[in-house]
Parts: sequence; C-alpha cells; structure tokens
Amino acid sequence: MKMTGLPLAFCSVLAVLGLQGPARAADPIQIGVIANLTGQDVKTSVQMSRGVELAADDINAAGGIDGRPIKLIVEDSEYRAQEALNAATKLYNVDKVEAAIMFGGSSLMIPVAELARDKGKILINTSSSSPKLGNYPGTLFSILPLDDILSKELGNLIADSGAKTAAVVVPNNAFGLGVAEAAAAAFEAKGGKIVENIAYTEGQPDYRADVQALVKAKPDAIITAGYGDDSRTVLRNVRELGINATWFAAYPSILEVDNKEWMNGRLLGVDNGGYSQGVGKAVQDKYAAKFGDKDILAHVYYGYDAMMVLAEAMKKGGTDAAAIAKAMPEVVKTFDGASGKIVWDDRGQRIDPPIDVLTYKDGKFETTATRN
Repeated sequence: MKMTGLPLAFCSVLAVLGLQGPARAADPIQIGVIANLTGQDVKTSVQMSRGVELAADDINAAGGIDGRPIKLIVEDSEYRAQEALNAATKLYNVDKVEAAIMFGGSSLMIPVAELARDKGKILINTSSSSPKLGNYPGTLFSILPLDDILSKELGNLIADSGAKTAAVVVPNNAFGLGVAEAAAAAFEAKGGKIVENIAYTEGQPDYRADVQALVKAKPDAIITAGYGDDSRTVLRNVRELGINATWFAAYPSILEVDNKEWMNGRLLGVDNGGYSQGVGKAVQDKYAAKFGDKDILAHVYYGYDAMMVLAEAMKKGGTDAAAIAKAMPEVVKTFDGASGKIVWDDRGQRIDPPIDVLTYKDGKFETTATRN
C-alpha cells in the first residue's frame, strides 16, 4: 500500500477518489477501496476504482446515506498479497472502515477475506473468481460470478462453435487454473478433447518455450484466461509460431491484444453481461463524460455495482459490518445494476448472471450474443 513515488496520473486518481467535495462534509461514511494502482493490470484496476467513484458521486448527489456523504479511502495493493494485506489492515484498523471494495486476483482476495472475517468486517469482490471465495459467507460478497459458473459457459461456447479439440493456456494461479478446470470439463462433457494443458509462470519476458507444444498439438481452439503484459506476450509468441487457432477467454476484455489485425475475429469469450442497456448505458455515458475515455472495461460496472449494493445495504440495515452483512442478501433481491440483476447464493456468491459473448473485431470487443 505504498503511497509514495506514484506516477502523477495515479496520484490524481487517489486524490479524486479520496477527497471528493461532498466527502469533506461533517461525519462522512468512510469506504475502503483496495486496487493495484501500480504493478500488474493497472488499467483494469483503475477503471474499477473509477466505477466506485461514479457510484459514490451518484449517492452523494442524491443526499448520501441518511444525509451522510460517502468518502472513499483508496489504498494501492501493487498487485502483491502482502501489500493488499497491509492496505486492508490500515483500512480496517486505522481508518475504521466497516467495508472495503477490492480489485485483485484470488491470491490477494483470499488472504484479505480471511483478515476481514477475523476482524468482523465486509469485503466486496469485484475481480476474483476462484470458487474458494465461497468459503467466507457473511464476509465476502462477489459482484461477478465465480469460475465454476462463467467458465462452464466458456466451455459450452467452445463446443457449440464446432471445435473438436482444444488446448489450455492459462497463468499458473487460482484464476487461470480455475477457468481451465471448469471450461475444460464443460467442453469435454459435450464431446470435446483437451490436447494440451499449459500453465505458465507469470512475469516472464517470453513464453515461447511454454507454448511451443501447441505447434504439435494443433488444437482447433485455445482456452485462455489472463491479463496485462503477460497476456500480450503469450499472444505474440503464439502468433510468431504460426498457430492460428481461435482463442476463447474468460473476461476477454482484460487481455492485452498484441496484434489487432491478427486477432481480428480470432478472439472470443464470455463475460458478465447486461452493460449496454439501462443502468449500464447510463454508467457508460457518465464514465465517458467524466474521464474522457470511451474505452470502458467490465470492471467499471463491477465497481459501480459494488458501491451501489453496499449503499443500499447501509440504508436498509445500518453502517456497521454486522448490519451490512445482514442487509446485503435482502437488498440485492430488488437491485438492478449496471451489470444486470444480481442473484446470490447463501454464501454471497453470484449465480445465474447475464452472460454476454464478446468478439474482438476491428480493434475492440463487441457483444455478439448472449447465453442466458
């Protein structure tokens, strides 16, 4: 959670999120935000934080929570587990927040969830998808579905595309392995065959040795999950090897595309849907107006909905963690957010989400189908 030496752009993000005008009023409700503003996958994380900010703007413009404004306190996790724990410890112990909204992989989210559980606090997950996150009922609530739900649809999509064989290329972490397991199982259940499994170690300058096996395997499709510079390097290495299989990804918009022309129509995937209408469309417009950026990722909506659901729970039950935990399952029953209707199981994990099929065309992702 180091706050020194941040690039100017990120310092601006922190200043905006932590020092909104309405939040300077007396007796604000402080909400923690944990995001990797430095380190890996910064773009996605910053967009999630901006989504939280947009929601806080809307809440404060409408009078706050029983007249009390929302104040966001943002901490940088640097996409490292220890720094995420340091950030959460500060928020819960020093700032005395009752709830925090977090971006980060499962390797960060799980230890923070354990800390939140032990301290009797709330953690709202906007980015992690390991099924293990269901082990913290009453503490951790997820705005996106876990891997065993969305990735099953990914496997079904690959089978429905007509592919008979597929290779797995994922990072060797809880996210990548979780996607691989669920997607491969669904693909095989429909008669598909997995011809190669590759789990690469993150942070390497080159992955040619890892993906070389694809040349011999010759899969019809490649099942993948990834993000940031690693995903760009993997895609480049595969392209250089002349492997022209279609890529199918969980949350494809968080991949960094290496070559737009080569990837045109070659990258598909599934993501939580419902963004293009209603609340989602309004958030798109607000985002573009405030930040001058039309390149909006799904995590803007996750961040927005996380803050909105939390606010509704506070309005209904109160602002202490126990009251929030009790109210959260009730308020989502009538909540229609930027990412569509939210349905939770008894663990606070999202089930039956709207799922969109995204296809990479002409340098951007387009919603080309829906799956439920």
